Amino acid sequence: MASSGSGKSDSEVQPSNILSGSLQQRKRLSSICDSCKSKMQLVADLLLLSSETRPVVTADGQQVAETFDKCRDTVIARTKELSIITHDIQSQLNMGKFVEVGDRLVEMGDLVVSLTEFSAHAAYLAAVETPGSQPAVPGLVDRYKVTRCRHEVEQTCSVLRLTSLADLTPQLLLEVSQNILRNLTTLTDASSLASEKSKDRFAKEQFKASVKCMSTSATALLACVKEVKTCPSELSRNRCVLFSGPLVQAVHALVGFATEPQFLGKPAALSPEGKAVQTAVLGGAMSVVSACVLLTQGLRDISQHPENSAQMPGYRERLRNSACAVSDGCTLLSQALRERSSPRTLPPVNSHSVN
Repeated sequence: MASSGSGKSDSEVQPSNILSGSLQQRKRLSSICDSCKSKMQLVADLLLLSSETRPVVTADGQQVAETFDKCRDTVIARTKELSIITHDIQSQLNMGKFVEVGDRLVEMGDLVVSLTEFSAHAAYLAAVETPGSQPAVPGLVDRYKVTRCRHEVEQTCSVLRLTSLADLTPQLLLEVSQNILRNLTTLTDASSLASEKSKDRFAKEQFKASVKCMSTSATALLACVKEVKTCPSELSRNRCVLFSGPLVQAVHALVGFATEPQFLGKPAALSPEGKAVQTAVLGGAMSVVSACVLLTQGLRDISQHPENSAQMPGYRERLRNSACAVSDGCTLLSQALRERSSPRTLPPVNSHSVN
């Protein structure tokens, strides 16, 4: 594991160094598993398991796609990419390349989120096209968008809380700052628009006050992040932990207020036929997400146990089964989108929740 310029052969590298590197890689993979699983679960809860039917919009307020055909083609392309990634993850894991497994898992998580968004939007478009169905009426705030931002801020602040000082590299701290700023910008824009359009005097002012509170907390936290980058110490790291709390609380308050029913508009009203179409597509998407969550759990189990553990063969077998389930779910979802129906119209047993 020595670098090419170290002047040492592999045989000269101390076993303890190899072990230490492997442990760090496993620890990183375990952390990525937790983050990836959390993100996939949240998106599934918001888009696949919600009792309300609404279009899915991007950060700039536009629907993710204009037509059902566009959604269908995008999802089918994503399922093919997902099959490649799950194969790569298993191959890299078999070679003990935990860093590469973690990188591919991050890609998988983002891919599943995108696949879920397009699937949910396809289900909405197909359902409201059926006779007797009525489309959703947009509100001042999009619940999915702001809730995703809240989750991203929570996850980013947890990185500051859970990462040791030695692992808080300048690159990681830069990513933390950028992620916080990006999500707070989205929340600020959404709140400003809601304040501008609201006819309620209290709501107008409360959106503004919530943004001000959030911005003040963010300024204090980002100053601490900058300090730990320029003068790393346990004291400066602890300040990051200390000041991340008020930001998370401010974001929670803003999103909690913004997602009150009066700001969300009205969900679609679906006919029985529309509900059947929606259920078929969402069921297929839920199959994919559930399998990916199980795959992520399997990777986490493997990362937390030594290779010679008596439990390892069982963990690896469950991982292979999860990968097969991902492939089966992709087939089911593609079929549901092509036919707008499915012989299996409900999520798998025990998939009413992805926890």
